Amino acid sequence: MKLFSIFAISILLVACNNTKEVLDIDPIEVQKAQIGEVTQESDAVTITGAKLEGNILSLNIEYSGGCKDHSYDLIGSEAVMKSMPPKRAVNLIHHSNGDSCRELVSETIKFDIRALAMAQTNGSEIVLMLDGYKESISYVYP
Repeated sequence: MKLFSIFAISILLVACNNTKEVLDIDPIEVQKAQIGEVTQESDAVTITGAKLEGNILSLNIEYSGGCKDHSYDLIGSEAVMKSMPPKRAVNLIHHSNGDSCRELVSETIKFDIRALAMAQTNGSEIVLMLDGYKESISYVYP
């Protein structure tokens, strides 16, 4: 009976240990895109991929750094091109916060892009032209 108890406790300890590892995963923070003028300079950043799921735009980016926290703004132009569907220029602003390290950092950042919609009504469509990214992004407000 003691052997069975020791075995059961060992199984529980191992199971609890595995659960802790799963809970330590950090979710990616979703920032809000905004409409406005680009009045600030962006530090160097390369957009290597973009994926749109509903209202969330995920951008795969690369930059030189690694010693400080970096932050980002996604700003859409107030002006919309008169085309079918309409088009809006969008800029990713990268703030390196004076990071002078030279490690190549790859990460994914996410933005809620509802503010960039032509109209916040179901089916409203707009094409987002992200500066520095060769493909346009078709966004239909869900």
